[in-house]
Amino acid sequence: MHRLLPLFVGSLLLLWACDQKSCGPLPGTSHLFSFEKDMEQWQIRGIDLELGDTLVAWSIQRTQEIAADGSTAVRFYLENYNDAGKIWIQRPFAAEPNSPYDVHVVYAFASADFGMANLWTLITGVVPQSPQSRDDLVYQGHTGNGSDTDVGFQWLIKEYDFSVCAGSDGQLYVLVGIWGTWETPRTYYLDSLAVSFTKQ
Repeated sequence: MHRLLPLFVGSLLLLWACDQKSCGPLPGTSHLFSFEKDMEQWQIRGIDLELGDTLVAWSIQRTQEIAADGSTAVRFYLENYNDAGKIWIQRPFAAEPNSPYDVHVVYAFASADFGMANLWTLITGVVPQSPQSRDDLVYQGHTGNGSDTDVGFQWLIKEYDFSVCAGSDGQLYVLVGIWGTWETPRTYYLDSLAVSFTKQ
């Protein structure tokens, strides 16, 4: 996967640049986030983090530990000792009220999870309202990096398509994160997040 990342990131940059000038292959609006300077208006969220009278330790922050593009990525850390934690970033995007959209989300995701036992679950989705509970989130596949042995962090390309109708306030929220489904601390990384909207 490491050899695919420069091509992947370069393709995202070309798509974003062309879309700004209406010359790209995708109609609608495209956005690319590399998190090099700040969180670029992505909000940090977490639920189901209670452990007795306290909370499990968790954080979402920019880091230069590893990156798929440039020098900075977003680090997700969760001490999932309550076997329930869900942490994610979300960002609202302006849309036409009560209108349907096709939304394409693609990003680079680094995981050290190997094999098929005790993997966690990805959160990735597009919803018309800011999530308030676990039922408002959108869950995807597992966090495994595809290796049968412990080879450390491997960058993966995650790509999803959604059809969603904007609410009356004209907002669509894009979500990306993790759901802890095993009682252990874990770290993951996110980089080169691209979101494209096409009005149906």
